[in-house]
Amino acid sequence: MCATLILVAFIGGFILQSSAEMAESESKDPNKPHIIILMADDMGFNDVSFRKTSQVYTPNIDALGYQGLILNRHYVPHMCTPSRAALLTGINPVHTGMQHYVIRSCEPYGLPLDLILLPQYLKKAGYKTHLVGKWHLGNAKKAFIPTERGFDSFFGFYTGAIEYYNHTDGASGSAVTETGALSVRGYDFRRNEEVTYEGFGQYATYLFTNESLKIIGDHNPKKPLFLVATYNAPHAADGPVLLEAPQDEIDKINYISDPNLRTFAAMMNIMDRGIGQIIKKLSHKDMLKNSVILFYSDNGSPIEGLYANEGSNYPLRGQKSSPWEGGIRVPAIIWSPAMKYRHGVSSKLIHNTDWLPTFLALAGIRPKSNVDGFNMWPTLTKNLPSPRDEMIHNIDPIDQFVSVYYRGWKYINGTTDGGQYDGWLSPSSNCKDQFGVKYTESVMKSDTWKALSPFARKTITSKTIRRIRKMTEVYCPAKIPYSGVCEPLKAPCLFKITDDPCEMNNLAQVYPFRTYLMQILVKKWSANVVYPINQPSDFAGCDPRKHNGTFTWWLD
Repeated sequence: MCATLILVAFIGGFILQSSAEMAESESKDPNKPHIIILMADDMGFNDVSFRKTSQVYTPNIDALGYQGLILNRHYVPHMCTPSRAALLTGINPVHTGMQHYVIRSCEPYGLPLDLILLPQYLKKAGYKTHLVGKWHLGNAKKAFIPTERGFDSFFGFYTGAIEYYNHTDGASGSAVTETGALSVRGYDFRRNEEVTYEGFGQYATYLFTNESLKIIGDHNPKKPLFLVATYNAPHAADGPVLLEAPQDEIDKINYISDPNLRTFAAMMNIMDRGIGQIIKKLSHKDMLKNSVILFYSDNGSPIEGLYANEGSNYPLRGQKSSPWEGGIRVPAIIWSPAMKYRHGVSSKLIHNTDWLPTFLALAGIRPKSNVDGFNMWPTLTKNLPSPRDEMIHNIDPIDQFVSVYYRGWKYINGTTDGGQYDGWLSPSSNCKDQFGVKYTESVMKSDTWKALSPFARKTITSKTIRRIRKMTEVYCPAKIPYSGVCEPLKAPCLFKITDDPCEMNNLAQVYPFRTYLMQILVKKWSANVVYPINQPSDFAGCDPRKHNGTFTWWLD
């Protein structure tokens, strides 16, 4: 593996509003920032070209990072549904019962209705709220769908994965042919609450970009905008062909010989270009001067097994749906002209539950109930220590595994999938920079760079880009002779994760008292864990053949 160092850039800035200004009353202040969240689906830690070991090219995402702040220790829950629930509630899924697996297409439950979601808060505070792309937080009842949970508009799909062209999903587990293909499929594409076929046969990533551009184009910049664009890329399609991209886009990837990886790279390139177009549109509408843009992936890449997508979590261990860093530590970037210090890398600890209280603080409002997240704006803009020193990655009483962090240490007891995906699954690419000397030039020609460079705090040169890029690299230490083998199904494992991000050295036997203390913490935290609310699939009621071939709410 490449042996390079984690470095931390000094960051800082100022708070848009003081705590005294964050009154309980919903202010109609026209200076509330536009909040734009751009989310990838199943994109690995290494699937950004600001890491030299990546084989995919993402100049617009990279430019957002160089102009903003790359968050090198950004964590999320290990799968799609728990991750999205954490973002919109600010509450760790272990406290809402959403921590175990995802909502399958015919499972009759959703994100609990007593929870107040981020768009509901912002809508009451005067924001126009829009969701484009993937929902995956339930649709068994109409009350679960996005337009009933605070979004003014929705364009996309309810379930976990669709085919990119025909926009159908399989009713998981309902019926399987001899070849293993799902025999019951349903159409899943909506405009607001109505099934729409307006984009049938068109590539989904293009549709989601175009819808986001239309929303921005139609928006009155004097009103605050909340736009969440949750791409389904690069998630594998739910169909016989897992990776889908237009052939002309695949043909552009001439530096990769493997056909599957070429398709994956094309999927990523299309999404990256769409992100650039969205940021360019915000510039044309003169909205960037009062915007906050967040980009991240909902969880790590699945390298092997179900929905494997050719992504890379290198050099991290494990993958999506696992307790390891490769499933929960993801690429993330934040940008705002209100951030005084940008153009660097932060290794401050952040969890995606932190975004709800952060964005509410910027909007001048407070959550009406307790949340697990922290307002990270002072940390990001004033180089203050992160208020977070502990993190529950998961406590799952069904799969019977625990993954938690406390003050530099990570404790794992149990695992998923019988431990078959517990290793280092991502290839190293021989640590070769695929894009060579023209990399910086191409980044500086991107739509994102052109749109954001007028807001730069200083002149950014090719040398600056190379320096920041170097700072994103992660060091995997050598195996320590006295460390033990980690077999979490047999005994707990303990890692000094701040020194060993690749989870190479199990120190549970070396530091037995520390291991014991972590077990005490887990016992304490477990007392407040809500048992998962997952329910068995209701194929009889959900069956798309009973609903004009579509997935819809069937319990009403």
